[in-house]
Amino acid sequence: MKKLAFLSLSALLLLSACGQSEKSDEKNVKSETKTSQTKNVKKDDKVVKVDGVTLKEPQKDTKCAACNMKVYQKSDALGKFSAQAIGEDGKNYFFDDLYCLLNYERKSKVKLKEKFVRDYKTLEWINVKDAKFVNGKIKTPMNVGYASFKDNKDAQAFAHEQHSHVDNLKVADKKALERFMKKQQMQEQSKDMKHDMKHDDAMKHQ
Repeated sequence: MKKLAFLSLSALLLLSACGQSEKSDEKNVKSETKTSQTKNVKKDDKVVKVDGVTLKEPQKDTKCAACNMKVYQKSDALGKFSAQAIGEDGKNYFFDDLYCLLNYERKSKVKLKEKFVRDYKTLEWINVKDAKFVNGKIKTPMNVGYASFKDNKDAQAFAHEQHSHVDNLKVADKKALERFMKKQQMQEQSKDMKHDMKHDDAMKHQ
């Protein structure tokens, strides 16, 4: 009788231990799931949607699609001038400065569907069509000097501070084109000079 009671007690203790183990396992699973979700959230922080378009953040080694220079991250001092675009191929293209973004299609076969710049004040991505631009005495990666704003009040305040004025996209793009054409002209002149030098050297050896 005592033996039977002992066996019954042992069985109860075993069942109790199993129940505690299952609860412990369940807690561990929930904890792991929560940790995994947290990691995913942190990872997804580098991906945002603006106007229904999925935008990414440049990495430390990201290069400008137009000039192959460094594209600064959001946390960098020059990161407020970074830009990006979505190509017709669905890829995200990054740029280190406004003119590189605006002139890219003039020098590349890639077609861009949407273009975005950073708000100078909030550092958030904004569609270039909605942006207001102020050209000031500020250091930018390609010495463009343009800061972009979503809010017109912020743009006006910065323009007043810089003794400048607010430009729309059409004006900014026109200035970008002028710089692009000037650079193209300089490159052509450089090619002509090299060609003339080679021709002169050839004449000397005749």
